[in-house]
Amino acid sequence: MPRAKNYAHLPLSVAHLCELDLAPAILIEHAATAGFASVGVRIAPASAGGIEYPLRTKAERAEVRRRTDATGVSVLYIELISICETTRAADHEAMFETGAEIGATRLLVAGDVADISIVADRFGQICELARNYKISVDFEFMPFRGIRTLGEAVEIVRRAGQSNGHVVVDTLHMFRSASSVKELAKLDPAMIGTLQICDAPKLAPPSSELAAEARTHRLLPGHGGLDLWQVVDALPSNIMVGVEVPMASQYPTLDPAARLILLAKETRKFLERGH
Repeated sequence: MPRAKNYAHLPLSVAHLCELDLAPAILIEHAATAGFASVGVRIAPASAGGIEYPLRTKAERAEVRRRTDATGVSVLYIELISICETTRAADHEAMFETGAEIGATRLLVAGDVADISIVADRFGQICELARNYKISVDFEFMPFRGIRTLGEAVEIVRRAGQSNGHVVVDTLHMFRSASSVKELAKLDPAMIGTLQICDAPKLAPPSSELAAEARTHRLLPGHGGLDLWQVVDALPSNIMVGVEVPMASQYPTLDPAARLILLAKETRKFLERGH
């Protein structure tokens, strides 16, 4: 079946998770060589004790801007704020300031408690503050966190009612949370922020291993058993496509630059090949 939409021409963004051991400035250099248009930067850890690059000094931030200016590779988003009962937007303002200074236009957040009312309230506050820095906020549902499904994430964004609030669609999380592709296709395109694409085996691991799979065992697009086009075809044709596949453990004989070249090549091949 030929696909109705063409995604092969869209610029690609690379998530920091793909090469999380690279400092942001070096990630930008390698992303440029591989042909990516933008990167994500892990300003704050995704989990306690995780890798982060807070870029606290003016010199660090200036170096990132120097690399973006020299290569043309922009910083698409910064990550991650994990929302819980004690989350206060003001506590993260330094993160917004850093994001704005390095040119980021999006912020990634997730929900670590299952109470939709609490998460929606905190998400709305984050959106309000982020707007001052011209940053949009993308909510990422994850089946191993408090907010697990597309439907829950959509409800949070709707309750928050912020024009810069959106849902990020991660193909792995769509399948592992058994979220509805029909619901995705019916969403107002303005509700959707970005796409994060990867592949994985069709059979899900035990629920206790979902986080480990997401953080270390994602596969290149087209190298697994997920029906990725089922998700991709439900999205707007101008969606920003981000690639999120941790590469180091899967391709240890390649250096980071070579791994990112492979990542870009295989993603382009998948998008060009279609169904």
